[in-house]
Amino acid sequence: MKAVASFGIVNADTSGPGAFLRAAKWYWDEITDMFPAAGFSSIMIPMVPNTENVSRNGAPICTASIRTRFGSPKGYLSYLNDKGVENVEAITISAQSQFNSLFETGLPIEKFFDEFYDHAADTVEALQELKGSTLLVSPTPGIGFLNQTFNGDENQIEKFLADAAQCMNRIGANCRKNQINLAIRNEYWTLMRGTGIDAFMKIVDKELVSYAPDPAHLHIAGADPDAYFKKYAGQAKAVCFTDTKFVDESDVYKTISPEFPQDGRLQRVYYDLGFGDMDFEKLYAILKEADFDGPVILDSKYSLDIPKGILRMRTFWNNLEKNYAAKEVQ
Repeated sequence: MKAVASFGIVNADTSGPGAFLRAAKWYWDEITDMFPAAGFSSIMIPMVPNTENVSRNGAPICTASIRTRFGSPKGYLSYLNDKGVENVEAITISAQSQFNSLFETGLPIEKFFDEFYDHAADTVEALQELKGSTLLVSPTPGIGFLNQTFNGDENQIEKFLADAAQCMNRIGANCRKNQINLAIRNEYWTLMRGTGIDAFMKIVDKELVSYAPDPAHLHIAGADPDAYFKKYAGQAKAVCFTDTKFVDESDVYKTISPEFPQDGRLQRVYYDLGFGDMDFEKLYAILKEADFDGPVILDSKYSLDIPKGILRMRTFWNNLEKNYAAKEVQ
């Protein structure tokens, strides 16, 4: 297994305190230094579609911003190498980000999956130059957004899900052609939330599309992370380690703000790895028993303390390896 630290530890998408800092290249220069200082040689980057606004961003959040700041993905890799990072092992893209971009581009929903495919193809091209192995994709926008778009019409939503499966097959075929693995994610607010991933995996081509289990999102949606890691570890090209204490008491998954709940007793979804309720020692053992040898994306998403969060990720991974080795000796 290969530990891959996620740049998703920084929330680069929303406004709020420090938003202007997160859009500055110098901020990311400093953050990037911290990952190899903490012992990480591979990273994962969450990316959004190229639009006029985000392309001007100093953060490496889309391929256009990387080309603007570094000339090309190869130029960015050279920059990372100088800092001690060997490669960008994975990039993640989401249909939710693609949906958000429609407000800026003005494209109709009927063009959605063609545009999403183009976004994926552009990202795969960058991944090759960044010496990566894996494209992580979240295939549909949130349920709340889709209910608004289709006025709750279940037939249209079912058709949208079927179109998502076809799009994943197209993306998967392009990934295979370019020697990149496609792994899909199922956040707790999308159409394949929780156990819904089983039905989705039945309608995609499993020769082209794999599933990357994600414990926090499985747990929040009422699915058993242990069971799903056991079920899918054999086919997984990558897995995600995320942590949470969140309980969806108010059906937040149906709203348009599922990552940032506005109501209820619990309003924080993600926790730094090791500080939530997930049993990672059990999940790590499941992966070992399945001879999983791919990237493990360490995703302390939206940490409240970035430098400490990066160090916590390294301590978390060190402890997992150490504790597993100690149990094997016994």
